[in-house]
Amino acid sequence: MQLRRRETDLWLHVGLFSLYLGTFSVFGFARRLDPSLGSAAQLGLLLLTWLLVLYAVWRSRRLPMWGVVLLALLPYAHMVWFTATGESTAGAFSYVYKFSGFLIAPYLWLWARNRDEGQIERTLMVLATVAAARAVLTFAVPGLAPGAGKFADDFIVYEWVGPLPRIFYPGMALVFLGLTVSLRNIFQTSDRALPLEVARALLFLTALCVNMSRGMLILAVLIVTLLVLLKFSSGAVAAGRKGRLVLGALLTLSGTALVVVATPLADTVANAAAGFGGQERFSLDQKNLDWRAQQVSAAFRLVQTPEAQWLGVGTNTFIPESLENPRLGEVTNELHYSYDSVRWTFGTLGLILLITFTMAQPLARTLLLRPATPLVLPALLTGAFIGLVGLYTVVFTTTDWSFALTVCGAYLHARCDARRALPAPARPRRAVPALNGPARRFPA
Repeated sequence: MQLRRRETDLWLHVGLFSLYLGTFSVFGFARRLDPSLGSAAQLGLLLLTWLLVLYAVWRSRRLPMWGVVLLALLPYAHMVWFTATGESTAGAFSYVYKFSGFLIAPYLWLWARNRDEGQIERTLMVLATVAAARAVLTFAVPGLAPGAGKFADDFIVYEWVGPLPRIFYPGMALVFLGLTVSLRNIFQTSDRALPLEVARALLFLTALCVNMSRGMLILAVLIVTLLVLLKFSSGAVAAGRKGRLVLGALLTLSGTALVVVATPLADTVANAAAGFGGQERFSLDQKNLDWRAQQVSAAFRLVQTPEAQWLGVGTNTFIPESLENPRLGEVTNELHYSYDSVRWTFGTLGLILLITFTMAQPLARTLLLRPATPLVLPALLTGAFIGLVGLYTVVFTTTDWSFALTVCGAYLHARCDARRALPAPARPRRAVPALNGPARRFPA
């Protein structure tokens, strides 16, 4: 009976979390059937989110991760204001949906607090594996991707880079988490299970590559290299034959990738491959980054008062998608540089809430309390990955990325809370020499 309850809990939360991650494209499918049906489905998700938040508060008798919840409530304040002034609430509603990944923080904390490591890891790895498999399958068979619409929870061919499809898909942050877990397991698994774990790590790595985001790949390589080096800080791992082979292979791969991507060899490799010559995806071409900087510059020209600096321009302020060729109806209320996007829309207040409670607080608590659980390092590295990716692309205003960041923070908080609740271990008594006489013993 206990096994059945665990399995039911596993698949219940796989289905629930996939609504936020877009693993099964529920809302994209609903919107393709009927735009109004898609909006109704998103509203249903928000109602479900509030029910889960209230349930978590009722069960825990407090509001866990209240700072993250406060960040998630900013779009609701905008909706109330726009409703009172008679303005359109469309922009605010879009952010209410995008920030739902932050709003569910109390329930994610409760979920992580009441599950063991194996159950948490299995749930997240199922979701990561499904997302990775769908991304790789869409890359291999582009006809499987829907041609119309770019929805937040769809696996789509965003563009063609020479003969290769560039895949946009939700759940990339969780795929990175899966990669770190698989790499961790490679060091710990038996020789018999090693091929399967290596194959799973390669699946996650391939899924990250099919997005063809140069910045994400560079950051992934750097963070994965850090993970390997941290694992090898253990003498037992470094002394093993399997550990030495893994270290040599990963460092060689990481070094080669960085040399190719970060030097003029990138252009040489691109030109040598038929059909890839001149593709900016395979170089460090600055055009895309310059466009993002110009967008940010144009957006912040609208910030002209102290109130706008502290509270933002609001969710109902839009700028053209393309500054060079603006087209009617092609506008956006978010920026590609994610930290700038939050600061532009919700002001310095929103940026402080984001940095303090989604990143700095869980990191500080983890370093202070040092909970010794298997997923702590993957969660920390994934949170760092999301935080760094936010420097140059949209993550905090995308439901699946905000959800993944909240999962990492909720897990770290839950393990820190559990660590703090443990009784203080009996510390050894230490000898303190007396000024005039033999050493006496004092309580430590």
